[in-house]
Amino acid sequence: MKERRSYIGVDVGGTSIVAGRFSENEILDRHEVPTGPKRPAEEIMGSLLGAVEHVMAGDVAGIGIGMPGYMNTHTGEILLINNIPAFRGFRVKPLVEERFGLPVFQNNDASCFALGEAYFGAGKEFDHMVGITLGTGLGGGIIIDRKIHTGLIGGAGELGCIPFREGIVEDYCSNALFVNKYGKTGLELYKLAGSGDREAIAAFEELGRNIGELINLTIYILAPEAFVIGGSVAGAWEFLEGPIRREVDRFPVDMISKKVKILRAKLDNAGLYGAAALCISQM
Repeated sequence: MKERRSYIGVDVGGTSIVAGRFSENEILDRHEVPTGPKRPAEEIMGSLLGAVEHVMAGDVAGIGIGMPGYMNTHTGEILLINNIPAFRGFRVKPLVEERFGLPVFQNNDASCFALGEAYFGAGKEFDHMVGITLGTGLGGGIIIDRKIHTGLIGGAGELGCIPFREGIVEDYCSNALFVNKYGKTGLELYKLAGSGDREAIAAFEELGRNIGELINLTIYILAPEAFVIGGSVAGAWEFLEGPIRREVDRFPVDMISKKVKILRAKLDNAGLYGAAALCISQM
């Protein structure tokens, strides 16, 4: 019996590098190593290659890499990155290709989050969707015809940077709202909201309305079939879903607002799944 074709995804973050081997339906193996973000780029690259080596087995068709920052997705050169400074100007993709002799695809981690949900998670049934990650800030990824819309130097999908009220979107649509306006973290407010605290519940109402406004702005530009929302703040989904939906229902073209889906992400590490899906979507 012929072995199943598989794909390797690598999620590179400031804390850890996670490699996983996937079929087209599920994860088969996983290995995690510390990033050591202050180390020289060559040392970090060695850890990345080692993580891939650890999950390499059988008939692997390609390797996908998701990481933060702006990059040339064709050459693999990282043009701007904050949490792994040694990687700025470094080319990851060709070194992985040289080591393993396989096709390698590289993209932004928020875009990989969206692609992971499109292929393995909440967005499976949609061809066109937008992924939104809510945490300390806000990230986004755009999926068109089940592929990432990358844009110039990987800049598409930076929803958190859109001008919004007195600042930018992520000032009002992430944990930053809680810290700056309410003086508490999202986790603190979530615990209070769970016990019925009115101010905490109002804070999530405000966040939900703001996210709904962002979604409506995005609908004007892309009109996707669905928005899939993940990240740590999305853990408070029971307090966010209602206000988000109510705000989206105010979109003036009800033929769109009634059809667009607002869904919570399903995957624990959608970026890792999405890195593997980079191969599936392009091979």
